[in-house]
Amino acid sequence: MNPKKRIRSLGLVLGGLLLGVALALGLLGGRPSMEEEHFLSRGLDYVAAFAAAAQSWIEEEDLGTLEDAARFMLLGSAAFVEVVWDGETVVREARGELSPPPLRELPPETRTSFHSEDHARFLEVVYPLERGYVRAWLEVPTPGGVPWWLPTAVGLLSALGLGAIGGALYLGYRRSSPGPGKRGSLVEVGSLTIDEESKEVRLCGKPVKLSPKQYALLLLLAREPGKVFSDRDILRELWPDSRYANSKDVKQYIYLLRRRLGEVLPGAEALIATVPGFGYKLLSPEEIGLTER
Repeated sequence: MNPKKRIRSLGLVLGGLLLGVALALGLLGGRPSMEEEHFLSRGLDYVAAFAAAAQSWIEEEDLGTLEDAARFMLLGSAAFVEVVWDGETVVREARGELSPPPLRELPPETRTSFHSEDHARFLEVVYPLERGYVRAWLEVPTPGGVPWWLPTAVGLLSALGLGAIGGALYLGYRRSSPGPGKRGSLVEVGSLTIDEESKEVRLCGKPVKLSPKQYALLLLLAREPGKVFSDRDILRELWPDSRYANSKDVKQYIYLLRRRLGEVLPGAEALIATVPGFGYKLLSPEEIGLTER
């Protein structure tokens, strides 16, 4: 295995363990004797650990593990978790009907604030990433209720579970790592090419930089060019486990993908055609008269 990839894979293992341990510490917020300042300190550590792991998973394009980790957080003191990357919502998980309003702007540094909603009090932590942010609402504990040892036990079990996930990823990556000279499959739609191994996209010879979700959407359409994909088809493939994704998310990513393509070559927005009442399909650059300029 390439040493760089080995380090990244090991990072997944360590990130899973770190997140699990942080979950155990953060869940100690269930102790009725904890003061607000102590809770704030633990909450910051909790979200910082998740953010470090989240950035690694995004860079590895392992969004499935990221979504699983966000759901693990909901087992503890977290009631809402959101991860935004390149201006796009990658993960948004919430407990119950909690739906915090979107941020108006990204703060330049970690920000905390307290909110009250539905007879509960929450600590909001916004933690900047290189190209986005992690945002979490942690429920402030109230006297009485859950025994202190119960959330601790859940946290420790989560640590073991996340460590196992990381280990499985590492071992699976080792088994699937291509040997010297082996090439991944190349998807071609005219002069639009997608290398599934390197994740490189080129349009008329020009590189196209896409976020993981935009890449997944383009690859889905490119595997069957000309086929019309409905909102439901796209949701099933790109957000298989999300309870919150809907047609608005599909339209947003179609718009963002069109914009990225148009930034590479003017007119490339037309590569993704809308079929009114049915969905979207991918055309080849040659079909819309697009050539390298």
